[in-house]
Amino acid sequence: MDNPLADIKIGRVTSQWAENNHLHVTYKPSLNSTNELAKEQAFAEELMAESLCLYVADQQTSGRGRGSHTWEAPSGGSLLSSWSYLIAAKPQPTTSCLVGLAVYRACSTTWPFLDWNLKAPNDIFIGNKKVAGILVENILQGDEVRLIIGLGFNVTSCPDLPQATDLVQSLPPGAPLLGQDYTAFLDRLLFELTDAVSHCDESLSATDQLSLLTALNQHPLLEEKFTGMDAQGSLYIGDKKINWTSL
Repeated sequence: MDNPLADIKIGRVTSQWAENNHLHVTYKPSLNSTNELAKEQAFAEELMAESLCLYVADQQTSGRGRGSHTWEAPSGGSLLSSWSYLIAAKPQPTTSCLVGLAVYRACSTTWPFLDWNLKAPNDIFIGNKKVAGILVENILQGDEVRLIIGLGFNVTSCPDLPQATDLVQSLPPGAPLLGQDYTAFLDRLLFELTDAVSHCDESLSATDQLSLLTALNQHPLLEEKFTGMDAQGSLYIGDKKINWTSL
C-alpha cells in the first residue's frame, strides 16, 4: 500500500517550524551528515551569537550512529537533525543520560498512549522496535564549547529492518499523525533538550535517576532489570556497577 504521507518531507516541515520560532536553522534536502555540518560550523564567526543552531535534512548520505554504526532512513520520512548548543561549561558524563531522558520525555508527553522506552545509551524504542537514535558530541575551541545532539527519528517511514519502526505505523487505528501533534512534539523537544543542556555539568537529580530507571526498565528486550542508578549516571544490577557509556 502506498504511504499517503510519502510526499511530506520531515526536514522541510521541521525547518519551517524552526523559522517560525526564530531559531537559526540550516536545511538541506540532502547532505552527508547533520552532525558533521554542525561541527564544521561550530565556531563560525557569524554563528557565535547563536546559542542554538539547528541543522536538518531530508536525507543523509553518511549518517552516523554511535561508534562505527550508521543511521539509515528513507529519504524525507525521518527527522534527521543536529541541535548545536553553545554552552558555558564542558559537558559531564551525565549529559548523555539527560539528553536521552529529554527525548524520551518529549515523545511520551506528545503521544502518551504509545509504549515508549529507552535503551541505554542512545536509542528510543516503541515496544520492541527502535524508532530513534541519539548521538551526542562536543567540540571545543579555547573556552568555547559546542554540544551537538544528533537525533534521527523515524516519523513517517523507517528502514526495512525487522528491529525498526516509525511513528506513523505505531499509532493506533483512528489516531493519524496530525501536523499539530508533530509541532507540539518539536515544541516539547526544544524545551526538554534546552533544559537538559542547562544541567549538563551537574549530577543527576533523584527525579532524573528514577525517571531514567523507569524508562530503561520498560524496555521489553532487557534481560535483567536495573535496580539502581547513581548521580553520576552509573547503573546497578544488584551490586554490579555498569557505566552508562559501556551499554
